[in-house]
Amino acid sequence: MRYQGIAEKIIDDISHKKLAQGSRMPSLRKLAQQFDVSMTTAINTYHHLEELSWIIAKPQSGFYVSQPLLSSQTPALPQFRSQPKSLAFRESEIDYLTGLQQPGPLGISQLGSSMLPTESLQRSMKRGLKRLDQQLHTYPDRQGDPALRKALAQHFSNQGFPFKDEELVITGGCINAVRMALETVSGPGDTIAVNSPCFSGLLELLAELDRQVIEIPSTDEGVDLDQFEHLLQATTVKAGLFSTSHMNPQGISMSAQQKQRLAELANQYRIPVIEDDIYIELGQSKTLPLPTKHWDKGGFLLWCSSVSKTLSAGLRLGWCLPGRFLNTYLHRHAVSHFGISTPIQAGLTDFISTGQYQNHLNKVRLTLQQNLRDYRAFLMQTLPPDTAISNPTGGMVLWLQIPGLNSKQLWQRAVQQQLDLRIGPAFTTLDLYQSYIRLNAGWPLDEAIQSQLEHFSALVDQSLALDQRIP
Repeated sequence: MRYQGIAEKIIDDISHKKLAQGSRMPSLRKLAQQFDVSMTTAINTYHHLEELSWIIAKPQSGFYVSQPLLSSQTPALPQFRSQPKSLAFRESEIDYLTGLQQPGPLGISQLGSSMLPTESLQRSMKRGLKRLDQQLHTYPDRQGDPALRKALAQHFSNQGFPFKDEELVITGGCINAVRMALETVSGPGDTIAVNSPCFSGLLELLAELDRQVIEIPSTDEGVDLDQFEHLLQATTVKAGLFSTSHMNPQGISMSAQQKQRLAELANQYRIPVIEDDIYIELGQSKTLPLPTKHWDKGGFLLWCSSVSKTLSAGLRLGWCLPGRFLNTYLHRHAVSHFGISTPIQAGLTDFISTGQYQNHLNKVRLTLQQNLRDYRAFLMQTLPPDTAISNPTGGMVLWLQIPGLNSKQLWQRAVQQQLDLRIGPAFTTLDLYQSYIRLNAGWPLDEAIQSQLEHFSALVDQSLALDQRIP
């Protein structure tokens, strides 16, 4: 709708400080003239911005940019000197499935079902299947259906990130794309540099593949690239594996300058860097942040992503741009998987090509932005006053630091009471995040979610009251 597009432009201006906090907004009549729209559209725009808490109305005065919802502090980013570590201990360290009857909305990083275009996606699947005809009975193209590769190339080209469709490989989800990349550029026993903290699923994958890891500290701008370069100079690492946009769990994004430098380091030292960019399309800005791959001149970046977080985890469909490693990557993928389901690829092709995917992204980003603000406001009211809560640039998770909390003991109590959540130690090989918690904010804050957050807050209070603190 027109008013949503105008609202998004205003949000982008506020986020980039083009509109100062507390400044007066144009009158409704002036806004309508500025964007050449009706008064009804102007009114809907301001009502929408009010609902999202970006502006406030002052009687007899007008509309003003609201003050940002910020906690007194955000979680600390521990700084340390990196050392390689084995992942063998993680096999039985934390098993989130043990004791839980089913995963809960606060645990898994996933969008709520009400935010997903189920019916329109089903229609695309039916149309895609109908168009296949005899192709339904043939083995799929091992690189991925050409129509889907072209649709994805056009989709990202429209957002300022062009690439050739023949350079893309369709995979069974992002984690599968990353796995193929790791097996392409490294072997058992090799050391891989990762973000700290790092998505637990990547650490589990690295453990299964018998890789060592070396964690690189996070900074406000992304990752400590000085340390990473030092490791490259010392030939300590075989490859890098970094999330770069709206990182899980801390919500940080690398700046464009950092991404450019990361690409330059990979090319200068001829070290492959795998970019796990599954959240890149869930930013709070209307403009897609360019991936590190954009600055890759020599093909040393392997860019991996998926629709698992943006659209449907059940499709199990992702992709990789392997750069100079395309032939080796494709061969490994072909002999391991013999292609990805043709009907699934056909359905997604229809959904992207008809513009429905982009429309869905435009809507879901605004909803996620509201979710994150709602969750933060609720948690600030219910958790201890010294709690630090992240202020993500995108994605759907919040990273909490609660001083004095023993998160492992909290997690054990939560499992006993069938409350699903993720704790700091799951995201690291180091003893640095014992008082940290990750919560998913991908579901709208309805009564059921509020009840779970209240339950979580009560468990935190109980744990702190029992004085079960980190030694």
